[in-house]
Amino acid sequence: MSLRFKPGLRVFVYPEYVDLRGGFDRLSMVVREKMGAKIVVGDFFVFLGKHRRKLKALCYDGTGLVLLNKRMERGRFMALEDLESAEISVEELDWLLRGSTIRRPAFGRLPESVTGIRSSIAVDAAR
Repeated sequence: MSLRFKPGLRVFVYPEYVDLRGGFDRLSMVVREKMGAKIVVGDFFVFLGKHRRKLKALCYDGTGLVLLNKRMERGRFMALEDLESAEISVEELDWLLRGSTIRRPAFGRLPESVTGIRSSIAVDAAR
């Protein structure tokens, strides 16, 4: 499935797991009260369920609220703990909806597990 979005769309993933039994009202309340955002701006808000098999997304298209609901038949959505940022690109949203894990390259350093060497910043901070 492929969705087309308007240019410049901002996509936000709520950083906590949500009870997805809620609909328009409960999710728009989370956007307003917990995320501090306005739903009518037109941004796209994504929510994951506790078991990571379900996802709901909410946005305002100019005429009303749109609620997208997806359940994975096999596999799970990525863990929120692995998400590096609450704001993701539309391309990353497409990856997320397909069940992929979003990974962003970290330039300038390799993980300690690869190099076996702790970074000088971590060493200085430990002193």
